[in-house]
Amino acid sequence: MVGEALATWNERVLAEGVWAYLVRHRRRPDTVVPHMVERFVLWLALKGRKWPALEAGDILAYLLEIKEKGFPGGPPGPLAPATVERARGALGYLWPFLEWAGHPMPPHVEYPPRQYPLLSGRVPIPEEVWERVWQATDHFTPAYWRPMLKVVLVMLGEVGLNLREALDLWRDDVRGEVLLVRGRRLREIPLSPLAQGVLREWLPVRDYLASHQPLPFPHLLLSPAPTKNRGKPLTHPTVVVLLKDLLRYAGYKEEDRARASFAKRLRWRAIRNYLKAGYPKDKVAYWTGMRSLLMPGWEKEAGWE
Repeated sequence: MVGEALATWNERVLAEGVWAYLVRHRRRPDTVVPHMVERFVLWLALKGRKWPALEAGDILAYLLEIKEKGFPGGPPGPLAPATVERARGALGYLWPFLEWAGHPMPPHVEYPPRQYPLLSGRVPIPEEVWERVWQATDHFTPAYWRPMLKVVLVMLGEVGLNLREALDLWRDDVRGEVLLVRGRRLREIPLSPLAQGVLREWLPVRDYLASHQPLPFPHLLLSPAPTKNRGKPLTHPTVVVLLKDLLRYAGYKEEDRARASFAKRLRWRAIRNYLKAGYPKDKVAYWTGMRSLLMPGWEKEAGWE
C-alpha cells in the first residue's frame, strides 16, 4: 500500500501509514504529524515530483514556500515561524516511517536543520521583567484579581508548573512546604518561601470565595469576580487574558512572540532558578515534569550556552 501511495502521491494513505507507524513506536504520538505529512505529499504532487526521484532540497524548499504562501490547499498567506518549525519536525518522521514500511527515503534527500532554534520555548523571562510584573500586581485593577494573579505567577514562575496544571490544582494539594501535582505527571514539589507566603495569603480568600457556591468546588484557583461565577474554578481563556492585561499594565511587550508565550517563559524562569541553585537535572525534571532536561545537548539547542 505504501509503495502504491508513493507512486501516485496518495496523501491520505501515506498520512494513515505514518500514523500507523507512530502508534506502534511512540508512547504519545503527535496527532499533527499525519496532517503535516499529507500537506507535504500534496506539495510534491503539485510540483510534479515522481518517487523516488526527489530533489535533495525538496523539504527545505517546501518549508520556505509555506512560510511565505501558506500550506498547499489551505488559506493563503505567510505562516508563523512556530508553525513552519512544527511542519519541519513532523516531516522528520518520514525517514523512520518509510524505512519501517520497506520504502526508504532516497539517501540524497536532505532533512534541514532547525530554522528557529529558540522556538522550543526554553527562553526564561529576565529577572527585571519578573520584578516589574510582580510589582504591577499590587496596583492591578480591578483589585479583586490581585491575590489570584500572584498565585498564578508563583505557580508558573517559582514552582515550574504549566498553566493547565496550575488551574487543575485542588486546595488539598497544598501540603505545607510541598505541593502535590496530580494528572499525567504526578509529583511532589517543594515550595519556595515566596510561594508559601503567597499561598498563606490566598487560602483564606479562596475559602471565602468557595462559600459562594451551594456545593463548594475543591479547586485552588477560584474566580473572585463579583458575578455568578464567583467561587467557580477559573478557566484557561480567562487567565490567559488576565496575564495579557497584567503585562500591558506592567508596560511589558513581548519582543518576539515566536519564542514562547509569557506563561511558558515564566515556567522556564523556575527551571533556570532551580538549576542555578545547584539542584541536579533529574530532580528539576521531576519537579517540573520537563523530561527534556535529561536529553543531552538541550542547552545548546535552546540557546542556553
